[in-house]
Amino acid sequence: MSTARTWKCPQCGFSLEIDYDWLAEHGGPVCEHCDCDMDLQPATDNGNLAAELLEIGKELLDWAETTGGWEAKCWTHLRTAISKARAAREQEVPEAVASGDQIERLVDKAEAAGLVPEDLDELVHELAASVAADVNNGGLDDQIRYLVDGMGVQQTERQLDDLIESQPREEGE
Repeated sequence: MSTARTWKCPQCGFSLEIDYDWLAEHGGPVCEHCDCDMDLQPATDNGNLAAELLEIGKELLDWAETTGGWEAKCWTHLRTAISKARAAREQEVPEAVASGDQIERLVDKAEAAGLVPEDLDELVHELAASVAADVNNGGLDDQIRYLVDGMGVQQTERQLDDLIESQPREEGE
């Protein structure tokens, strides 16, 4: 059984319904109008579909990582989607950005129930560890992209320079 999902071009808006069998055979879709990588759109069935996507995505990532080269790099977006699906497997698919009102409502709810920051520590650590594991498993490319996103190019370069400088040197270098 193969479920179709909607993919949309971020440049021209063209969209396609593509099933997982096609993805496994061809890789991520490219817009036929502007030759741009298409983005997977959020699912409408948040429960079982997220779990199914997670399992299929893991299989695709395993395959992509064995091929190396550009094939493996094209799965960066899928890896990110999988890490989000893992966190939301039995919940709704997370929105890209929550509104201030949504955050305020959730904070009010937590405060009304008597929760304190320490009560959420474990949830935060689990999600952060999952993201960190995915980034680290993605190799240098994913790690450097993540660091640049978090601290910028200059700070990442400074940190790399410090790491390089701290590496033990072999005699004769």
